[in-house]
Amino acid sequence: MTRRTAIGQAVEELDNEKRVRILGIIDKLRELGVSENVSLPQLVVVGDQSSGKSSLLEGLTGVSFPVASDLCTRFATQIVLRRAPKDDAGVVITIIPGPSAQADEAEKARLLSFERKLSADGFDNQKFLDIFDEAAEFMGVPGPKSNKLEDVEKRFSDDILKIELSGPEHHHLSVVDVPGLFHSEAVMDARNNLANQEVFSMARAADPAGLRTVGIITKCDALQAGEEQGVLRIAKNEVEKLNHGWFAVKNRSAQEIKQGVTIEARHQRERTFFATTVPWTELKKDRVGIYALKRFLGGLLYDHIRSEFPGVIRDIEELSASTQSELEMLGPSRQTTADQRRFLTHIATAYQLELGNALSGNYDPDLDTTSPMKLRMHIRQLNDEFATSMSRSGHAKMFRTTQGEVDHEYYNKSGDQQNIYDWIRELYRDSRGAELPGTVNPVVLENMFRQQSRPWKSIAASYIDKVIRAVDDYNRSMFTKLMPDDTVKEALKGRLMRGTDDSSSRAHNQLLQILSDERDGILQTVNHYYADNLVANRRERVLHRLNGLGVENGSVFDMDTVLKGVHISNEDQAVNDIHDVLKAYYKVAMKRFTDNVVIQVTERLVLGIEGPVRTFSPDFVSELQENDLMDIAGENFATSSLRNELANKCEKFKLALELAKKCGM
Repeated sequence: MTRRTAIGQAVEELDNEKRVRILGIIDKLRELGVSENVSLPQLVVVGDQSSGKSSLLEGLTGVSFPVASDLCTRFATQIVLRRAPKDDAGVVITIIPGPSAQADEAEKARLLSFERKLSADGFDNQKFLDIFDEAAEFMGVPGPKSNKLEDVEKRFSDDILKIELSGPEHHHLSVVDVPGLFHSEAVMDARNNLANQEVFSMARAADPAGLRTVGIITKCDALQAGEEQGVLRIAKNEVEKLNHGWFAVKNRSAQEIKQGVTIEARHQRERTFFATTVPWTELKKDRVGIYALKRFLGGLLYDHIRSEFPGVIRDIEELSASTQSELEMLGPSRQTTADQRRFLTHIATAYQLELGNALSGNYDPDLDTTSPMKLRMHIRQLNDEFATSMSRSGHAKMFRTTQGEVDHEYYNKSGDQQNIYDWIRELYRDSRGAELPGTVNPVVLENMFRQQSRPWKSIAASYIDKVIRAVDDYNRSMFTKLMPDDTVKEALKGRLMRGTDDSSSRAHNQLLQILSDERDGILQTVNHYYADNLVANRRERVLHRLNGLGVENGSVFDMDTVLKGVHISNEDQAVNDIHDVLKAYYKVAMKRFTDNVVIQVTERLVLGIEGPVRTFSPDFVSELQENDLMDIAGENFATSSLRNELANKCEKFKLALELAKKCGM
């Protein structure tokens, strides 16, 4: 029987029509590289060093692995058998870089460059041994031909040697052989004490329920007399009890391999051994030999795939969605000037759209109540706080009522407590000039108003700074949302900062201009509220004096007495008039100033067309020079590589989903 036919028969028991279809899909998923991200069901051979794993693998697959008494497998080996037309039959051997090589692009590329292709007829055991040794050297670990292990720096590799055999006689199957365990004495050499084998603690950690673990005893024919009963108890599942029990096999020994015993002869000798050798004849027939093991593994693998496959699809769907999201966050390629301008224009357009919503109060319902991106809400709050601060603290002295009490509208607990009438009288006396007694020099009123409105500057400047900070916080949050690339984000913020500084300077300069208009010139208003307030104050003063004389509506009074009672000195009259005029004008001017700061500074200069929130726009991007585009949006090698990697993953997951959903499970 030819070697290829032997391999085909070796795995035939693992297949039926449904299994072939499902295993074929799993195999194709693995070909796509999905197993790097998703755990795909497969057979894995794990055991102690020199426990006979390679020989067991040979029995399962028909592929002869290098065997030496002083050498174990130094890296994981994946054998993929794939059915293919005769014209496509052959062998492909490659290296899958492990986690340690993934971080080093150069090393990763070097390992991926390893590929050996052979025709099906040209793949004999010696040729495989040569390639196996070559691959080991490529990974930097000892190969089958190595004889100076003490000179080797690296004993094991996390890279994987992939051997793919294709042909019409093959059936879909993937088996992985992992390096043996060194630190202590689920494949078990019958000669080794079960308690000394670390593989069982590892199996329990990976498979606590024992649903995926099968025990296999090798080298049954190598036991010394008297040792058989202890091993038989293990094989009968009386010692280390496994849900799926134990199997016993007899593989080719090193001596048999040297003698040229074929794999077919190996199968025959195994059948004879378990059928005739006492006490191994005590074991059930379905628990001994490679054929019984293969039949059981076939059913177990198929059941495991059926139970795990929905989870595999979910994992692929989740990975596909998250990878697509990462790719979208990177945006399009930015290798050329046109790419960079297009990239920034797209972001600028999205930014202005978001800004329009933020300024109109059209917020994302998922935003936190204090989110900086609720820009209009924060500006309204600052406006209200500004108006309140101006009303409570904008005046240097607290105005009083006609009865001489502090007007509650202007009460300021932390403000100047001096009686404003005393302050006015003092300034009136110090400022007398050539005016007639009882009259007031307009310059005196202007000077008093300037002193009374002195707090306006600091209150308004603080308000403007808070508005600019709110805008800056909005930009930071919005840039983070629209630009996941920190390099682009910081570069753009640095470029826009120049405009932000200019906007801040313009805002404060405009504030100074408004202050100057209100405080440095003559006192002027056409607001009728000024006259109304002044008349009301004067009327209230007269009524207050009349009430003091006991004069009320409908009462009989002596006019001369009344006139004498309401008359006050020229100075008192001047002080009262100054207070009432100053109070009436201050109220109008303070409200006018507050509105002007909000409209002319906040709305026009900070939030308006020339403001810092309007700078980043498609027009701004269109005017950038090529060197500016490169500095801001130029794509570094790491970002470009990441984009390519994510794009490849997206395509891989897309194809994987299409394949997986064809399974119909």
